[in-house]
Amino acid sequence: MSSKLDPHKAKNLIPPDYWLLILSSFILFLMFGLNLFFSENPRSNEVSSLVKVHENSTFKNLADNLEKKKIISRKNAFLFCGFVLGVEKKIKAGSYNVPYGLSNYALLKMFYEGSGKSTVKITFPEGIPLKQIAKLSSDSLNFSQTEFLRIASSKEAMAKYNRQYSSLEGYLMPDTYEFFTDSKPEEIIEKMQFQFNKFYDDRIKPYELKLKMNKHEIVTLASIIEAETNVDTERATISGVYHNRLKKKMRLEADPTVAYTLPWPPRRLLYKDLKIKSPYNTYLNLGLPPGPINSPGRASLLAAVNPEIHNYLYFVSTGRNDGHKFSRTYSEHQRAVREYRRTQR
Repeated sequence: MSSKLDPHKAKNLIPPDYWLLILSSFILFLMFGLNLFFSENPRSNEVSSLVKVHENSTFKNLADNLEKKKIISRKNAFLFCGFVLGVEKKIKAGSYNVPYGLSNYALLKMFYEGSGKSTVKITFPEGIPLKQIAKLSSDSLNFSQTEFLRIASSKEAMAKYNRQYSSLEGYLMPDTYEFFTDSKPEEIIEKMQFQFNKFYDDRIKPYELKLKMNKHEIVTLASIIEAETNVDTERATISGVYHNRLKKKMRLEADPTVAYTLPWPPRRLLYKDLKIKSPYNTYLNLGLPPGPINSPGRASLLAAVNPEIHNYLYFVSTGRNDGHKFSRTYSEHQRAVREYRRTQR
């Protein structure tokens, strides 16, 4: 007689209650897992808390910090979730504004993607020199003004951005930017360079051939226009003056180029300053200075390549808020200067 069991009869050896037990266990395990990953952590009267993750921080350091700030209720659960998802060694360093009440999954996603990093907005006004960009950046972010200037003047930066000069003066687009609070100088420079190049290539570069000017000359002229006026309606007129003087081989005699040689902060120019021996002194040297004297904005860049057509060769402030008085001849200019001095007195 055979001892083999009939396979159809073998199925009946497993009680139906056993399958129910397996299914129930699976459902309970699934619910436990979902609860572990997706249930909200405790809320607080505060909306969020600042959490810093340093470069050498471990995942356990992060969990300890979150527990200390009462962002998570069960540290071991958070650690387990991180282990299961494999993000223990993939969290990104930085300063995070972490909201209360997030699930473990949402928290892990934030630190894995770096999406919750704390940010700061910095406004760089048009006409700001590189040293002031460095100061505004260092005032809001975690690096020194000296470090920023060193990087912005380094051989590496010159090579990366294809510059043949001593710094990135003039090539960082002034605007309002939002940066992560742990941003490095390289990231600030990269973002401002990108905006500058995008605008220049789209709006300014097509004029190079027509004006027979290269990029550096255009940016340098735009920086002088930027320093001369904040009245938008006269930027093109001032541009026309400088284009006329360049064509006639006249010295530009632009006060801002002399001011650039003086220590910051700026002060009122004196007659003796006009004799300062510097390649930037356009009272002594023909043509444009060696490079930009500030960071020109979009309006001044456009004015540099769209000069107003006229016969003006001189201009002087009116002494009021309406800009400058333009003159065709030196004698007209002298009368305007005398009028300006009377206004000042």
